[in-house]
Amino acid sequence: MRYFDQAAAAAPQWWEIISAFAPVGTFAAAVVAAVVGLRTIRQRSYADRRSEFWRRTEWALEASVHPDPQMQTMATMVLASLAKSDLIASDEELMLLDAVWVDPIAQAEAEGLDEELGGDEDPGDTGEEQAV
Repeated sequence: MRYFDQAAAAAPQWWEIISAFAPVGTFAAAVVAAVVGLRTIRQRSYADRRSEFWRRTEWALEASVHPDPQMQTMATMVLASLAKSDLIASDEELMLLDAVWVDPIAQAEAEGLDEELGGDEDPGDTGEEQAV
């Protein structure tokens, strides 16, 4: 009997068993915190990129109605580039961009301004003949 008494006395108490799992609980909490933190950073990065996308879109839309034809051409090229971006979240946003800039793009292509800024003109040309 004495042997069984010693075995019963040596059996761990319930709090000893629970405390043995403390490192596992700590590790699980750290993993959950890391996942939540990474998702937060990822979402914040995506939100910042979308905000910058719409800031650029707003600039390009305003510049597309600028009196300077070169500014209009630049804005049209920026809008064309933005339309290909993966930051457009829905088809509605793409339709919004299409509605605003499809006509200016067609006009720029008709004028030959879609390949380079300012068309075929030399940006350094002042219109005066140089004497040789």
